Amino acid sequence: MGQRITSIRHALLLGGSIFAVSAGQAAAQSDVGQVEEIIVTATKRDTRLSETPISIAAYSQESLDVRGVKDLRDVANQTPGVDFSRSGPTRVAIRGVSSTAGAATTAIYIDDTPIQARNAALNYNGTTLPYIFDLERVEVLRGPQGTLFGASAQGGAIRFITPTPSLSDYSAYARAEVSQVKSGGVGYEAGIAVGGPILADKLGFRVSVFHRQEAGWIDRVSWQNPSVKNADTNESFADVIRAALLFQPTDWLAITPSVYYQNHKIQDRASLVTRCPTSPLNLPSPGQIVGAAPRPTNLVACPNGPSDPDGGKFYSYASIAQPMSDHFVSPSLKISADQAGVNLTSVTSVFARHVTPVSDSTHGNDRRELGNNWLYPITPGYVESITTDIAETWQNLFAQEVRISNTDQDKRLSWTVGGYYSRSALETYLPFYAPHFAAAWQARYGVLPEQQNHPAMYPGKGDMAGIRGRYLGEEWTMEHSTALFANIDFKILDNLTLTLGGRYAKDKLDFHVRESGHYYAGDVAVQSGSITSKPFTPKVAIAWQATPDALYYASYSKGYRTGGVNKSIADFCLPEAQALGITPGSYDPDTTRNLEVGTKNRMFGGRLQYEFSAYHIRWSGIQQQLRLSSCAFSLVANTASATSKGFDLNVNVTPMEGLLLSAAVGYTDANYDETIIIGTSPLVTEGQTLEAPPWTVNLAAEYNTTLLDREVFARAQFNWRARDTGPYAFQIPGTTSYDPTRPVPGAPSSLDLRVGVAVNEGVTVSAFVDNALNDVSYLTNTANYLSAGRAAPLWGGTTQRPRRGGLQVIARY
Repeated sequence: MGQRITSIRHALLLGGSIFAVSAGQAAAQSDVGQVEEIIVTATKRDTRLSETPISIAAYSQESLDVRGVKDLRDVANQTPGVDFSRSGPTRVAIRGVSSTAGAATTAIYIDDTPIQARNAALNYNGTTLPYIFDLERVEVLRGPQGTLFGASAQGGAIRFITPTPSLSDYSAYARAEVSQVKSGGVGYEAGIAVGGPILADKLGFRVSVFHRQEAGWIDRVSWQNPSVKNADTNESFADVIRAALLFQPTDWLAITPSVYYQNHKIQDRASLVTRCPTSPLNLPSPGQIVGAAPRPTNLVACPNGPSDPDGGKFYSYASIAQPMSDHFVSPSLKISADQAGVNLTSVTSVFARHVTPVSDSTHGNDRRELGNNWLYPITPGYVESITTDIAETWQNLFAQEVRISNTDQDKRLSWTVGGYYSRSALETYLPFYAPHFAAAWQARYGVLPEQQNHPAMYPGKGDMAGIRGRYLGEEWTMEHSTALFANIDFKILDNLTLTLGGRYAKDKLDFHVRESGHYYAGDVAVQSGSITSKPFTPKVAIAWQATPDALYYASYSKGYRTGGVNKSIADFCLPEAQALGITPGSYDPDTTRNLEVGTKNRMFGGRLQYEFSAYHIRWSGIQQQLRLSSCAFSLVANTASATSKGFDLNVNVTPMEGLLLSAAVGYTDANYDETIIIGTSPLVTEGQTLEAPPWTVNLAAEYNTTLLDREVFARAQFNWRARDTGPYAFQIPGTTSYDPTRPVPGAPSSLDLRVGVAVNEGVTVSAFVDNALNDVSYLTNTANYLSAGRAAPLWGGTTQRPRRGGLQVIARY
């Protein structure tokens, strides 16, 4: 801990010395070699990035193309303080603020439409993320943004800003790519966007179409049927369509209807097998199971052995492929009117998403009822024993925002006031299909489930019609949010601005969760009710524009997210839950409070640009999952408070014409502040990590020149994340997840290389190699935790994608 504090002190001293140097410099007037300046709308106004007193990373489409960015994971690799979930549902962490439970902690927007999703009682799909194609820019806002962006902007917000149709000029953008993954398959992409006036100065359009196929590199061999083999099974596909119109009947009125559609499919969400059981398999003996089939002598859990990523061996031994379909459509209508120095903006949007993941739950769920010996089960009358869950989730969000602001930036007082309403419906249908289960139950206990007063198997639907299941979960939640917000900038002096902002909201969550199965007393369990919260999220900031190119600021801001509900506790979990004093039910909202100081400077005529911010976040009442060791069920509880502190530094410099050097460094120290014990088990422990990488570093060098009358460029970038050594909950004796054999998550680095040439005006051809050093060390490596707190001898893990090389063509007209 002392070393971390010392590192922060050194960073603050470095930042202070940079402030002093920049304050004494006179900016040169030459614009040769200037670093790109971006206009952002993080304050709901158009402002220069260098003059906006918020810690922001912003990337234009041109910058994204040069960096080889295709999705938000690539953005996170190059942005200090931003991280992604290593496995499971997609969760974005900013400055260490992330949770696997409840509502999202990072707000995700396409223009003004929020698209983040909560992890609910039965929905574990997380937030969907748009692919990056034909964007005006991406904005990453670090620190709580509750005043202007509402709930779930606890750690920050990420905004995907799409191009506005032009009323005067035609333009086109196209991108095509082909690539090969080491030890894997071939991927490709192709997309085109066109736009321009339909009626000059009155009506314009913008349309884009994009398709991407990402190559897989994991091979699946079913442990139950080795003749079933699928190579590169984790390939994925995406289709994106966007269309927008801009109608401007008068100089003061603009009407922009648009629609965004995305369909993302993963062929197999395969997890690598990192450790295999020793022979013989832990199969139930005939003495333990009445009527058990003879034990096969040739059954092997891992026919090809465990995975060896460094040796190019990536193996999954799931009984079935585990595909996922995730598609959404988002129509919106934006109306903007400017009259008498005042702008009125109305944004109406809908976000409709449908997610269908398929999961092989044979190992986990069969063992819950049939005991730990039922690993790699043999069921009389069945060649294979496969339990499948096919969860379907529908997310439907309607949002309406109206805001009014003055447009004269020279006024001493600038203001924005507005109102917001949203209605979000989430429905999940989660059946477990197990055609073998009745026979397995009879083999294990000598009777059919119905003979022990358990419900009959549930019929399937759709593709699973006629197949019987043993569990059915259904969840409906409805969230209503109504809010008023205001943000005022007052110029105390011409170069000193005070910002005051606040948002008052009323949020209500109605929920109904119904589960059927012999997990529960009476075979049916229901959780129903509602939760209401009335949060107020203020912001106070002071900004000093020391020179036109030097900004210093300090701010206080607050963020929050809504509470939620747990599902019921299964019968075989009750003894442990009661011993720990845990009861099912709802959990409360949690909040973040952020203190931040920062600076943004442009020096030497724009040849040097840097941004620095240091922060201290207090996170109270954290919603976090607690896994019960006796049954592998998990519940969400409001746990202890935590503190995240650190800094972000981004430097861009052009030491000579054509050469751009960049360094982005982030430091995060995020840990729980206290120990909370429920019953006899620590829920969380003081000093326990929030699992944020302590250091993130991105270094890049880009050189542009002319060779043989052609513009050419070369770029190299290195992404590095320090390994968080904990302590994690699984390293702390007495916790429900304690496992001294489990390694801490890895932190692979990546070196990306790219060279390109402009073959003619507007067309660039480039060759690239991503992860050139082929760092495929494990991001995660854990046991399959199942019933009675015992880890199965089968371990699973994930790595980043192996080395990928290819060619890309980009055209702009």
